[in-house]
Amino acid sequence: MAPFIYPPDPIFKSIGERHVFDALKPVLGDGDALFANLELSDPQEGDIEIDFVLLLEDYGCIVIEVKGAHITFDDGSWIQSDPSGKHPIDPAGQAKRNMYALREYITSKWSQGVLRCEWLVAFPHSNIVDVHDPNLPKSKIIEKGGLPYAMGQIRNQLNSVRSSFPLPNYSGWVELAANTLIPLSAQKTDRESVLGNNYEFIRGLTHEKEVLLSQLADNDRYYVKGPAGSGKTWLAFEQARRWAKAGLKVGIVVYNTGLSTYMRNKNAEAPEGEQVAWVSDFHEYARSIGSAAGDPNHYADVVDRYAEDLIAKAGALDESQKFDAWVIDEAQDFMPSWWKTLELSLRDPAHGKMALFGDDQQQVFGHRPAPAGNFANFRLNENLRNSQQIAHAISQFVDRPTVALGPHAFEIEYVESAPEKIFETADDVVEMLTDKEFWHPGEIALLTTKSRHPEYVRQSESDRAGHWASLWENEDVFYCTVGGFKGLERAVVVLAVDGFHPDSDPDDVLYVGMSRARDKLVVVAERTMIVRLKELNSRGRK
Repeated sequence: MAPFIYPPDPIFKSIGERHVFDALKPVLGDGDALFANLELSDPQEGDIEIDFVLLLEDYGCIVIEVKGAHITFDDGSWIQSDPSGKHPIDPAGQAKRNMYALREYITSKWSQGVLRCEWLVAFPHSNIVDVHDPNLPKSKIIEKGGLPYAMGQIRNQLNSVRSSFPLPNYSGWVELAANTLIPLSAQKTDRESVLGNNYEFIRGLTHEKEVLLSQLADNDRYYVKGPAGSGKTWLAFEQARRWAKAGLKVGIVVYNTGLSTYMRNKNAEAPEGEQVAWVSDFHEYARSIGSAAGDPNHYADVVDRYAEDLIAKAGALDESQKFDAWVIDEAQDFMPSWWKTLELSLRDPAHGKMALFGDDQQQVFGHRPAPAGNFANFRLNENLRNSQQIAHAISQFVDRPTVALGPHAFEIEYVESAPEKIFETADDVVEMLTDKEFWHPGEIALLTTKSRHPEYVRQSESDRAGHWASLWENEDVFYCTVGGFKGLERAVVVLAVDGFHPDSDPDDVLYVGMSRARDKLVVVAERTMIVRLKELNSRGRK
C-alpha cells in the first residue's frame, strides 16, 4: 500500500518544517506512515506538539524536533538566531521528552508491548560542526546538507536500538499505531486552527519589521518600496504613530477608500497621545481644502486639469491648517500634482517630514512618477502575508525576486467559466465555500477585475459608508473591485476575472487581485486565462 501521511496536506508554521517534510515524503516506504504537527497531552509533560512522527514498517518509530533559522553552539548551549534575536534552545531535551511521551501513549493504547522508538533533531537551515555535545551528538542531527540523506540517518538510528527493542510481531503494527494517533492529529485539519496559526505567524513576521523604522529615523523623507504582502501598510501606520507620539501634527493619506477605513480603525485603537491628526484618501483631503482631485477616468490625460486649483488651494492654507508630517500609503498611485499639494500643506514645505510606502510593481492605474526631491529609498523583498502557494503564483508577475516567508496553506483553485457567466460562477464558488467547505462568509472577499459585481453595486450605492464598515465587521462576504481593494486582505479571495480596463495592465491587475488572499485563493476565469495562470504557476516548481 502507499505511504500514509496525516494530515494528507500538512500546513506548516515554518519553512524549515516544510523542507524536512519535502525531504522525507518522497522516500517513505509503501507501508510507512508520517504524522506532522502531532499534539498530545502527557501526564508529566502536559500538552506537547511533535513536529514529525515517522512509523517505518521495517525499523520502528522516530520522533523529529525541527529548529529552523540559524543554529550555533556557544558556551555549552545551543542558540537559535532569527530576526527577533538570539534564544537558547534545548532541542535534544525536547525531542527526548516528546519521544518518551509518544512511546508511553502508544504503549497504553495497544497490546504490542513497548514500541522501538528513537529521536532526532533537524536543523534544516544550518550545517553544524561536531561540538561533541554529549546531550546532542552529531549523529542525532539532521543538518541542512544532510536533508537529502535524512532517511538513511533515521534508519541507522533505529537500527542502533534493534537489540533493545524488537519490532512488534504483528505485521500490521504501523496501521495499528497510526490508528491510535489519527484522533490526536485530526484537530490539525480544523480550518479555524489553521487560519489562527497562520494569522499569528504572519503578524509576528510583520512586527519584526518595526526595526526598519528605527534605521530610517534620521531621514526626514524616505520612500519604502516593497511587494504585495511585505508589511508596508502596517509600517506606514507605525511610522505615523511614532511621529504623533513625538508631538508632531501628522496626516495619513492613501489612495482608496477601503485603505483609509483601515487606517481610521487603527488610529481609533491607538493610545491617546499617539493618534494622528488626519486620516483620509487623497480625494477627501482635496475636498477638505476646497478643491478636488478629479475623476480617475481623466488621470491618464496629458494635461492634469485639476492640478492648478489643487496647488493654489494648498498654497493658500494658513499655518493652523498645515501639518508637520505626512505618511502616504499606496504612494505609487499618486499624481504629480498631489505631491506638490501635500508639500505645500506642510509647515515646512522644503524639509517637513514625508514617509512614503508603495509598490512600484503595482501599477493598476498606470505609471505615476515618484515625487521629486531627496528621498532616502529602501526596498523590502520579503512577502510576509501570503501563503507559500499564493506568494509563488504572484511572483511570476513581477521582475524583482521576492522571498516568501509566509506559511504553507491551501492550494490555489482554478474554476473555468464562460466569459458571460463569470459573476454567476463566482457566486457558485462562494456558495460552495460557505455551504460545503464551511468557510465563514466574513472570511471571504469576492473581487472583480473590471466591472462591479451586482451585489457591490447594490451595497455601495445604497450605503457606501456601511459597505466599507462591513469589511471590518467580518460578518458577510465582501464585494469589491481589485482596484478598490488595494492594500487590503482577507483570508479567502474569490477572484472573478471579468476582463480589464483599456488603460490597465492585465498582469498588474492579476498580481494585485491574487495577492489580496492570505490563505486561500480561487480564480474564476475563462479557459484561456486559466491555462495561462496554471502555466505561470508551474514555473520554478519541482
